[in-house]
Amino acid sequence: MRGVVAVLALIWSAACQPQGTPADAPNEKASALAGSVAAVESVRGVLRFFDLEGGFWGIVSDAGERLRVVGLAAPTWRDGARVVARIKRLPSGPSLQQWGEPIEVVDLRIEAAVAEPRRE
Repeated sequence: MRGVVAVLALIWSAACQPQGTPADAPNEKASALAGSVAAVESVRGVLRFFDLEGGFWGIVSDAGERLRVVGLAAPTWRDGARVVARIKRLPSGPSLQQWGEPIEVVDLRIEAAVAEPRRE
């Protein structure tokens, strides 16, 4: 009997809790949305093609970051080329490649087409 009373008390207390969101919730949503809009940044590094899970492109930045390109590649891209890229970072999530942080390439300029040896 005490267990039934305890469960009923919990249900009643949960039902009496105020519903809805605080008055400043729109501001929180706006700031979260602004934070999710990706800023364009510049990255310098080596363009790499990985022949795994159907193949994908990545950039290994001079700072050592692994950046996985999401989207189509240009026909002029060459594995091992030194590049300067303008990128947008995308939200992380599961991927078949399991390599690098997902990015969208806004613009890519090849500095040197001479292939650099792999260091990974």
